[in-house]
This record gives sequence, C-alpha cells and structure tokens, in this order.
Amino acid sequence: MCRHRRAGAGHWASNQELEPDVRPAPLTPDRAAGFDCFIAHDFTAVRRDHVDVAALRRTPVRVVPAAGRTTPRHVLDRKCAAELGAPLGVPVEEFPGGHNGNLTHPAAYAERVKAVLSAIA
Repeated sequence: MCRHRRAGAGHWASNQELEPDVRPAPLTPDRAAGFDCFIAHDFTAVRRDHVDVAALRRTPVRVVPAAGRTTPRHVLDRKCAAELGAPLGVPVEEFPGGHNGNLTHPAAYAERVKAVLSAIA
C-alpha cells in the first residue's frame, strides 16, 4: 500500500476554467495519496516502456491520440499523444479543457467523445 506524499502532486480541477455548475471534487488526503501512489509506482512505466510502433501499425484497433485543448504542447501528456500518433500518421484529437477535461468540462467532453467515436466507427 502506498503511503508516500508529494507536495503539489496532481492536475486538480480547482485552478482551471470550469463548465457552469461544475464543482471540482476537493483534493482530499485519499485522492492525494492515490495520485502519489500512481506517480511512485505506476507512472514509472511510462519512462521505462518503449512503444512497439510496428505492432501498433499492425493492430486492427484504431489508435486515437487525444489531449486537452488547453494543455500546452510542451507538457508531457500532450507530447505523449503527439508522439503516439506521429508514426501512425494520426493527428491528436483535442478535447475540451486541459488534462482533466472530463472533470472540468464533463458535458462538452462527453459530446466530443461521442463525436470522435462516431467518426471512427
């Protein structure tokens, strides 16, 4: 079980633009601990792993790289999406909000998911 704590961990919706009537969930100790655990134990795989581009090109599964519209291009999340799509010739699909657009813009985000999935169906 993770019991690590890192100051300032996470992309929390409280400092981002929100859709009307959206109230971000508070950053509780449990949420912070969960994020810290993710960073300490799961996220490390991102740094160690290598994408098998040839396997991605062979898969029948459609790869749809995505990023938040307000996520800066130099931020890891956005860079990962772009790097995933580039060798496949697939552009990054943009979604409302930033990294946590599903939390800050749930209605617009849901509509965008439906639109993207309808386009590839």
